[in-house]
Amino acid sequence: MNAQNSKLGINTGILLEAGTNEAEILVFEVGGQTFGVNVAKVKEVLGITKVTSLPEGHPSIEGVVRIRQDVVTLIHLGHFLYGDVAEVASKESDCLLLLEFNQRPLAFRVNRVHRIYRVSWNATRPLPVTPGMTGPITSVVLIDGKLVQILDFESIGAEVAGVCDEQSQNSGITRIDAPNIPVVFAEDSRMISEMIRDHLLDAGFTNFHGFVDGQAAWEYLETLAEGETVETIREKVGILITDIEMPRMDGFSLAKHVRMHPVLGSLPIVIFSSLVSRDNEKKGAQVGVDTQVPKPKYGELLEKTRQLVGLSELVEA
Repeated sequence: MNAQNSKLGINTGILLEAGTNEAEILVFEVGGQTFGVNVAKVKEVLGITKVTSLPEGHPSIEGVVRIRQDVVTLIHLGHFLYGDVAEVASKESDCLLLLEFNQRPLAFRVNRVHRIYRVSWNATRPLPVTPGMTGPITSVVLIDGKLVQILDFESIGAEVAGVCDEQSQNSGITRIDAPNIPVVFAEDSRMISEMIRDHLLDAGFTNFHGFVDGQAAWEYLETLAEGETVETIREKVGILITDIEMPRMDGFSLAKHVRMHPVLGSLPIVIFSSLVSRDNEKKGAQVGVDTQVPKPKYGELLEKTRQLVGLSELVEA
């Protein structure tokens, strides 16, 4: 582990108990604003040395950096969030956040790294983006008297470096004969939520309901279950697809609530997340998740969905 990681207390192998609705958030600054990222996405915090420019690409791509044996794209986060303005110009004291999600490493230049805080997702709330800022925010949380904005790094990576596009464009989707099977999904990223909807439609699913966090999905499922039995509930919901990190209630806590419910308990549950890992597979097993699919493998997501709702055949469109 890098010395700066050790100083910050980063332990990328940490395994919090599943279903506690907690996360560890690394807090940092860009352009005077305070932001956060789930420690599960952070591989290292490093100083910035040599940056090799690229002749073409998104204007927020500063270039590439060599991190041991890997050549990693470096995104100037200040440029992406605020544009080319003086207050987010590069400084010698800047840090590099090496993140890994959607099975790909990306580096982000930030102005200052604070420390790690353990927070409850229940304390986070969705909020519109800060005026004058174009970057996506999934939620905000008050930490030590400061409003910390949790950035949607998946959307940033997709827009700047095409992280989600590579596999989603070639996901091998075949239409499914899925007559009115009701699908519920929880996803806090607007971009990924729209992509889930589009892929469900393309695959032949027409009855689905999406929610911006686990709490909203849970409240909907509880309402559906009123007056129903284990046998009849499948007419109202056939499967649950959920992200892991979401405001108010995360995916593991949502799965735990579902498994403990007398009517909803046998509902198939799929985790669809950029945080799929060996540790999170253990957490998923603790709360009774049926399977986990890493983003952005939409083809695999739809195949697992087909299997879990009992559709044995794929039909060509």
